[in-house]
Amino acid sequence: MNDPRRRNIKLVIAYRGADYHGWQRQREHLPTIQQAVETAAARVLGERVCVNGASRTDAGVHAAGQVATMLTGNLSIPLENLRRAMDGKLPDDIAIRSAEEVSPDFHASRSASGKTYLYRIHAAPAKPVMLADQVCICRAPLRPDTMRLAARRLIGTHDFAGFASAADERESTVRTLSRCDVAETDGEIRLKVTGDGFLYHMVRNIAGTLIEIGRGRWRPGRIDEILSSGDRRLAGHTAAAEGLTLLCVHYDGNR
Repeated sequence: MNDPRRRNIKLVIAYRGADYHGWQRQREHLPTIQQAVETAAARVLGERVCVNGASRTDAGVHAAGQVATMLTGNLSIPLENLRRAMDGKLPDDIAIRSAEEVSPDFHASRSASGKTYLYRIHAAPAKPVMLADQVCICRAPLRPDTMRLAARRLIGTHDFAGFASAADERESTVRTLSRCDVAETDGEIRLKVTGDGFLYHMVRNIAGTLIEIGRGRWRPGRIDEILSSGDRRLAGHTAAAEGLTLLCVHYDGNR
C-alpha cells in the first residue's frame, strides 16, 4: 500500500572500499559503507533510516554505481539538496552520485535484473604504488588472449557452484552471464562481467581461475570442467578483494 507520508529514495553511490569492512552494517560497529551512509542520511533528514543496498560488497571492494533505497518521512527537502547535503557529510572516499524518488514497491536489491562488475589485474613489472588498493597485483606474466578464450566459455546459463564460496547458502547456483570480457589496457588486464545475479565470491573466483589460465597453468577448457563438475577445488584461488568494483546495477531488463 502506498504511504503518502513517506518517500522512497533511490541513491546511486560510489566508494573506495579499502578502509571499510564491506557494505553491510556490522554488529561490532566496524566501519562500513551502509553505516556511513545511514549516519549521513539521519543527520540530513532528522530521522533514523535504513539504507538497503543492491549488493553486499565485501571488505575492500569498491563501487562506481552501487544502488540503495531508503524510506523517509521527510517530504520537504528537494532531492538535489538531499544529495548535496548527504554528500557533504560523508568522507571523501564515499560519494552520493544521484538521488531520485521512486515508486514505493521499488527495492534496490529485489527489483534488480542484473549487475556488472569490473575486476582489475595489474600485470606490469613495476609496483602500482598509486593504485595499490584498487587492483590485484600479479607478478607473473599473463596471456590475455588465453584468458579471453576461457572467459567466453562462461557466457550463458550455467550452474556456477564450482565458482561459489562454500559459505554461499543459496538454494540455486544457476546464473546467467550475458557478458564476460577480458581486455588489456594501460598495463592492466580488466575482466568485465554482467549477469542476472552472482554467488558469494563468484567474480573473484572467476578472476582467480582466469589468472591461473593466463599464467599457463591450465588450458581454457578447465572452465568446462569446473562448470560440469561443480567442484570448487578445481577452480582457482579467490582473487584479492581490492581488484573488484561494482560498476552498475541494472533494472527493468536494461543492461
